[in-house]
Amino acid sequence: MNENVKFHAAGKFTSRGEWIHGSISVPTTEIIIVTDGCVKLEENGIRYDLTPGAVLFLDSDTPHRGYEPTLERVSFYWIHMKGYDCHADSAPEKHFTLREPYHVSILCRQLLHYNTIGSDSEITSSLLRVLLHELSLQSRGDDESSNALARRINEWIRINADRSITAPDVALKFGYNEDYISRLLKQHYGIGLKAQIDGHRLRLIKRYLLESDLTLAEIADTVGFSDYKLFLKFFKYHAGMTPGEFKRIYYAIHTNNR
Repeated sequence: MNENVKFHAAGKFTSRGEWIHGSISVPTTEIIIVTDGCVKLEENGIRYDLTPGAVLFLDSDTPHRGYEPTLERVSFYWIHMKGYDCHADSAPEKHFTLREPYHVSILCRQLLHYNTIGSDSEITSSLLRVLLHELSLQSRGDDESSNALARRINEWIRINADRSITAPDVALKFGYNEDYISRLLKQHYGIGLKAQIDGHRLRLIKRYLLESDLTLAEIADTVGFSDYKLFLKFFKYHAGMTPGEFKRIYYAIHTNNR
């Protein structure tokens, strides 16, 4: 891993109205992690349309700019670091899309939180290295030995986490017995079918809590809860706290708007 990498600065940008990234060149490597909208950037003549979940590493001392304005709301984490070696064996790909955005969002929020409260540079640099490790894992995909069916089922559950899907729904979709699917998922992911469904749904809720301006009632509706009280009960049971308490954990972050 990039053991010599040092944290320099970070924040979360959110646009208001029409916006385009200015032309700039900085002496640090920058990570862009998009959470909302489409960020249109160009570096070395290559254009990138970065949609939610997209990650882009911008090279140090290399000009980059927005090549087209966006009218919609865009939001992304930006992280500057020194000493990054893009040629290291453990380095993530330059540009890719996250498979599990929630895990990265949590790490970004932690990094920004500790930076904002003035933590020692070794702490923020250590957190940055953990983030880089997670990005490396997600950019290179699952282990090749992982069962293809388990991956397909897991991905389908993740994509449909905003619906009120059940274990029988999954069994019907893939044509296998519920018990067999549960054993298969437990073998490859450490948890059974019901826990996998609840886990993906919980991560989606947490992502909305951290990355959107939706009210709790709107989030409940978006993730398929027709009963608001059931939504609150589900979250409290699985997360061990209320949605409001969860949001307050990561209250201290550097945000900039334009």
